[in-house]
Amino acid sequence: MSGDTMGERMPELLLCDCLGTQKVDREAIERGTGLSCARVHSHLCRREAGVVAAALKRGGEVIVACGQEAPLFAELAEELDAADRLLCVDIRDRAGWSDRGAEAGPKMAALIAEARLPAPPVPVIDVESQGRCLVYGRGEQVLDVAARLAPHLGVTCLLIEPEEIIPPTADMTIATGRIRTLTGTLGRFRFTVDAFAEVEPGGWGPLGFGEPRDGAEAEGDIIVDLSGGTPLVPAPEKRDGYLRADPGDPVAVERALFEAVQLVGTFEKPLHVRLEESLCAHSRAGQTGCTRCLDVCPTGAISPAGDSVAIDPHVCAGCAGCHAVCPSGAASSDDPPLAHLFLRLRTLAETFAATGGEAPRLLVHDEEHGAEMIRLA
Repeated sequence: MSGDTMGERMPELLLCDCLGTQKVDREAIERGTGLSCARVHSHLCRREAGVVAAALKRGGEVIVACGQEAPLFAELAEELDAADRLLCVDIRDRAGWSDRGAEAGPKMAALIAEARLPAPPVPVIDVESQGRCLVYGRGEQVLDVAARLAPHLGVTCLLIEPEEIIPPTADMTIATGRIRTLTGTLGRFRFTVDAFAEVEPGGWGPLGFGEPRDGAEAEGDIIVDLSGGTPLVPAPEKRDGYLRADPGDPVAVERALFEAVQLVGTFEKPLHVRLEESLCAHSRAGQTGCTRCLDVCPTGAISPAGDSVAIDPHVCAGCAGCHAVCPSGAASSDDPPLAHLFLRLRTLAETFAATGGEAPRLLVHDEEHGAEMIRLA
């Protein structure tokens, strides 16, 4: 049967030995993936880039076995309106560039086969931010940051201590107080402020403030924390919308400013964890039985809810710690689903074995630090 049956072209696999720095076993890769490859190229990212362009123009799926130059190939595909038909797979850093690179054909085939698996749909929720921003800290620096954000966001500047400050001309609210508690995430922060005092209107000269009171409550979408003290939330780097910067680090402050103005609108947030409340062993008849997920959650996204627990999907950062320690299987990873992880493992193992690989070993790493370590190695 023709590869163009029903108007669909067979996928095209483009292999490259990266200027001869790795051995690419074309036959083993073809056998393991079921794809055909005319020949092994040597400089697809530069001298032979026209080969990639020609393949994209033919209209089918194009698999380029190169990870380092993926941005360049993506730009080329975008120009040809073929971004959805390009797949780049790193077989060099993860296979070819090693002490056993000459024997890496089965591993390369497995990596390509696994990369071609269709990604499962990611369940998401909408997160809305109207741009209500709280800037928190001390002195003129905080007022300056708030004034720079005011043209783009609805800004409230909360000074930790009342100071003699000439009021800025920017359109923003100024108050003093100390944040006692902060909960929530982007678009839904809630905070309680002690010693809260609003600016008294009128007068001449430095700002004047009213009588302070404890327990004032407010809401916001974005928090810019320049207090320099203890973070207001656990695992602050995992909390969407909470931008914390050392006030003594100008670069960090500028980064927080830049990120803050980007956080207006509607965003999609993945639902990382699925919870089956009926399986939860947290409590029965008012007696606490298990607190493992509560103890391990770095962001505080999990809270008791009667006999079960509740997971706040807006705060959950997807570390899967609850899934790892749950004794009953009530909490399970949903991004990606566990079944898809098993499919990836099976595809890797079966392709590796089908092309002559023996005794496969599995390396589990994270996407950022682990992937960088592999590239450096």
